Amino acid sequence: MCTVFLHRCFPILTCLVLGCGYVSTSSYLEHIKTIQIAPVQIEDSDITYDIQSDRPYDEILQEKLTERFTRKWRDGNDAVLEVRIMDYDLREIDFGATNQAEKLRMSLQVDYRFLDRVNNKIIDQDDSYFQVFDFFIVSGRDEEPRTVQQARTEIFEELVDDLFQQLAEQW
Repeated sequence: MCTVFLHRCFPILTCLVLGCGYVSTSSYLEHIKTIQIAPVQIEDSDITYDIQSDRPYDEILQEKLTERFTRKWRDGNDAVLEVRIMDYDLREIDFGATNQAEKLRMSLQVDYRFLDRVNNKIIDQDDSYFQVFDFFIVSGRDEEPRTVQQARTEIFEELVDDLFQQLAEQW
Protein backbone atom coordinates (compact mmCIF):
# COMPACT_ATOMS: atom_id res chain seq x y z
CA MET A 1 0.00 0.00 0.00
CA CYS A 2 2.80 2.40 0.88
CA THR A 3 4.53 1.50 -2.40
CA VAL A 4 1.40 2.34 -4.40
CA PHE A 5 1.08 5.65 -2.56
CA LEU A 6 4.72 6.57 -3.26
CA HIS A 7 4.42 5.42 -6.88
CA ARG A 8 1.43 7.71 -7.47
CA CYS A 9 2.61 10.64 -5.37
CA PHE A 10 6.28 10.66 -6.34
CA PRO A 11 5.75 12.55 -9.65
CA ILE A 12 3.64 15.15 -7.88
CA LEU A 13 6.16 15.54 -5.08
CA THR A 14 8.99 15.79 -7.59
CA CYS A 15 7.21 18.57 -9.45
CA LEU A 16 6.54 20.45 -6.26
CA VAL A 17 10.14 20.17 -5.12
CA LEU A 18 11.73 20.89 -8.50
CA GLY A 19 9.14 23.42 -9.63
CA CYS A 20 8.29 21.52 -12.84
CA GLY A 21 11.14 23.27 -14.64
CA TYR A 22 9.36 26.62 -14.59
CA VAL A 23 11.64 29.64 -14.53
CA SER A 24 10.30 33.14 -14.01
CA THR A 25 10.83 35.60 -16.85
CA SER A 26 11.22 38.46 -14.42
CA SER A 27 14.88 37.61 -13.75
CA TYR A 28 15.92 38.19 -17.40
CA LEU A 29 18.51 40.95 -17.32
CA GLU A 30 17.47 41.99 -13.83
CA HIS A 31 20.83 43.76 -13.37
CA ILE A 32 19.92 46.11 -16.24
CA LYS A 33 18.07 49.15 -14.90
CA THR A 34 18.73 51.65 -17.69
CA ILE A 35 19.19 51.63 -21.46
CA GLN A 36 20.56 53.97 -24.09
CA ILE A 37 19.31 53.82 -27.66
CA ALA A 38 22.27 54.80 -29.83
CA PRO A 39 21.61 57.03 -32.85
CA VAL A 40 20.06 54.87 -35.56
CA GLN A 41 22.01 54.68 -38.80
CA ILE A 42 20.37 54.20 -42.18
CA GLU A 43 22.79 53.10 -44.87
CA ASP A 44 20.28 52.93 -47.75
CA SER A 45 19.62 56.29 -49.42
CA ASP A 46 16.18 55.11 -50.61
CA ILE A 47 14.76 55.54 -47.11
CA THR A 48 16.18 58.68 -45.58
CA TYR A 49 13.45 61.26 -45.14
CA ASP A 50 9.75 61.14 -44.23
CA ILE A 51 7.99 63.77 -46.29
CA GLN A 52 4.79 63.72 -44.21
CA SER A 53 6.44 64.46 -40.87
CA ASP A 54 9.30 66.44 -42.42
CA ARG A 55 11.83 64.40 -40.38
CA PRO A 56 14.64 61.95 -41.17
CA TYR A 57 13.70 58.28 -40.73
CA ASP A 58 16.69 57.64 -38.46
CA GLU A 59 15.29 60.12 -35.93
CA ILE A 60 11.80 58.65 -36.20
CA LEU A 61 13.06 55.11 -35.63
CA GLN A 62 15.29 56.12 -32.72
CA GLU A 63 12.37 57.94 -31.10
CA LYS A 64 10.11 54.88 -31.49
CA LEU A 65 12.79 52.54 -30.06
CA THR A 66 13.44 54.86 -27.12
CA GLU A 67 9.74 55.20 -26.38
CA ARG A 68 9.23 51.43 -26.40
CA PHE A 69 12.36 50.34 -24.50
CA THR A 70 12.01 52.99 -21.79
CA ARG A 71 8.73 51.36 -20.81
CA LYS A 72 10.88 48.65 -19.25
CA TRP A 73 14.12 50.49 -18.44
CA ARG A 74 14.93 54.10 -17.65
CA ASP A 75 17.23 56.18 -19.83
CA GLY A 76 20.86 55.53 -18.91
CA ASN A 77 23.97 53.47 -19.61
CA ASP A 78 23.53 49.94 -18.17
CA ALA A 79 22.78 48.69 -21.68
CA VAL A 80 22.92 50.12 -25.18
CA LEU A 81 20.99 49.17 -28.30
CA GLU A 82 22.60 49.93 -31.65
CA VAL A 83 20.45 49.63 -34.78
CA ARG A 84 21.51 50.12 -38.37
CA ILE A 85 19.28 49.75 -41.46
CA MET A 86 21.54 48.21 -44.08
CA ASP A 87 19.07 47.80 -46.93
CA TYR A 88 15.56 48.86 -47.85
CA ASP A 89 13.69 47.06 -50.61
CA LEU A 90 10.26 47.55 -52.16
CA ARG A 91 9.07 45.17 -54.86
CA GLU A 92 5.91 44.06 -56.57
CA ILE A 93 4.88 40.52 -55.58
CA ASP A 94 1.32 40.04 -56.85
CA PHE A 95 -0.30 41.15 -60.08
CA GLY A 96 -3.91 41.44 -61.21
CA ALA A 97 -5.60 40.31 -64.42
CA THR A 98 -4.28 43.35 -66.30
CA ASN A 99 -0.74 42.63 -65.10
CA GLN A 100 -0.81 45.69 -62.82
CA ALA A 101 0.80 45.35 -59.39
CA GLU A 102 -1.71 44.76 -56.60
CA LYS A 103 0.53 43.74 -53.71
CA LEU A 104 3.97 44.96 -52.65
CA ARG A 105 6.60 43.62 -50.29
CA MET A 106 8.63 46.04 -48.24
CA SER A 107 11.69 44.72 -46.42
CA LEU A 108 14.43 46.04 -44.21
CA GLN A 109 17.76 44.35 -43.57
CA VAL A 110 18.76 45.35 -40.07
CA ASP A 111 22.01 45.06 -38.17
CA TYR A 112 21.61 45.38 -34.40
CA ARG A 113 23.69 44.92 -31.26
CA PHE A 114 22.39 44.85 -27.70
CA LEU A 115 25.24 45.47 -25.24
CA ASP A 116 25.37 44.85 -21.51
CA ARG A 117 27.65 47.55 -20.11
CA VAL A 118 27.31 46.29 -16.54
CA ASN A 119 28.88 42.90 -17.36
CA ASN A 120 30.72 44.18 -20.44
CA LYS A 121 29.30 41.65 -22.90
CA ILE A 122 27.07 41.40 -25.94
CA ILE A 123 23.59 40.25 -24.98
CA ASP A 124 22.47 39.69 -28.57
CA GLN A 125 23.40 40.74 -32.07
CA ASP A 126 22.37 40.01 -35.64
CA ASP A 127 23.85 41.45 -38.81
CA SER A 128 21.20 40.08 -41.15
CA TYR A 129 17.86 40.48 -39.39
CA PHE A 130 15.02 40.95 -41.87
CA GLN A 131 11.74 42.75 -41.29
CA VAL A 132 9.17 42.11 -44.02
CA PHE A 133 5.80 43.75 -44.60
CA ASP A 134 3.43 42.74 -47.43
CA PHE A 135 0.56 45.05 -48.34
CA PHE A 136 -2.07 45.60 -51.01
CA ILE A 137 -2.19 48.82 -52.98
CA VAL A 138 -5.63 48.12 -54.51
CA SER A 139 -9.10 47.85 -52.99
CA GLY A 140 -11.26 44.75 -52.90
CA ARG A 141 -8.89 42.50 -50.97
CA ASP A 142 -9.04 41.04 -47.47
CA GLU A 143 -7.34 44.13 -46.10
CA GLU A 144 -7.48 47.83 -46.78
CA PRO A 145 -5.03 49.18 -49.36
CA ARG A 146 -2.05 51.10 -48.06
CA THR A 147 0.22 53.72 -49.49
CA VAL A 148 3.98 53.19 -49.43
CA GLN A 149 4.15 55.87 -46.73
CA GLN A 150 1.64 53.99 -44.55
CA ALA A 151 3.56 50.76 -45.08
CA ARG A 152 6.82 52.40 -43.99
CA THR A 153 5.19 53.56 -40.79
CA GLU A 154 3.88 50.05 -40.15
CA ILE A 155 7.14 48.26 -40.92
CA PHE A 156 8.97 50.54 -38.47
CA GLU A 157 6.35 49.88 -35.79
CA GLU A 158 6.65 46.13 -36.37
CA LEU A 159 10.45 46.33 -36.22
CA VAL A 160 10.32 48.16 -32.89
CA ASP A 161 7.80 45.68 -31.46
CA ASP A 162 9.76 42.66 -32.68
CA LEU A 163 13.09 43.95 -31.34
CA PHE A 164 11.49 44.73 -27.99
CA GLN A 165 9.94 41.26 -27.76
CA GLN A 166 13.17 39.58 -28.80
CA LEU A 167 15.56 41.61 -26.65
CA ALA A 168 13.65 42.88 -23.64
CA GLU A 169 11.08 40.13 -23.14
CA GLN A 170 13.13 37.22 -24.46
CA TRP A 171 13.07 34.89 -21.50
